[in-house]
Amino acid sequence: MYKLDERDIQILSILQSEGRITKTALADKLNLSLTPSWDRLQRLEEAGIIESYGAKLSSPFLSNFHLVITEVELESHKQGQFARFEEAIMGFDEVLSCWSVGGGLDYILKVLVKDVADYQDFLKRILKADIGLRRYFSYAVLDRIKDTDKVPDSLIRRSSVSK
Repeated sequence: MYKLDERDIQILSILQSEGRITKTALADKLNLSLTPSWDRLQRLEEAGIIESYGAKLSSPFLSNFHLVITEVELESHKQGQFARFEEAIMGFDEVLSCWSVGGGLDYILKVLVKDVADYQDFLKRILKADIGLRRYFSYAVLDRIKDTDKVPDSLIRRSSVSK
C-alpha cells in the first residue's frame, strides 16, 4: 500500500481546495520544482488515492433544489436482496449518495429533488420498482450547517496510509 508523506498530504490538501490549480502553481505552493511535483501527483493518481477531479456546485445554486435524507429498511435480508436494491437504486438520478449502514436500518440515501411533489414522484417510482423496501423515513434538510467532502489533513496524518 502507498504510504503518504507530509508532501503528499500537502498535495491532497491543496487539490481538495483548488482542484483546477496549474502544475506550476502546485509546484510553487509545494516549494518543489515542476518535475518532482508532477511525479508525486502522478503517483497519487496511479495509487488510486486521487480518484477524479470535479467542480463543487455553490450553495446559492443548490438552493434551487431540496435535499432529503431517506432511511431505508429492506423487507428481507436473504441472499440477493441487497444486490437487487443496490443495482436498482443506481438507476434513480435523484439519489446522489447511497450508504449501506449497520444497525436498525439498511441504507441511507441522499436524495436531491426540485420540490416536495418531485420527491413524492420519486417515492412512487421507487415503490413501483418493487426493490424490496419494507419502510422508509424521510427527513427534509432545512439548512446545510457543515457539508464537505474534504478530508482534513489531521485525519490523513492519523490514518494507516500516512508514514
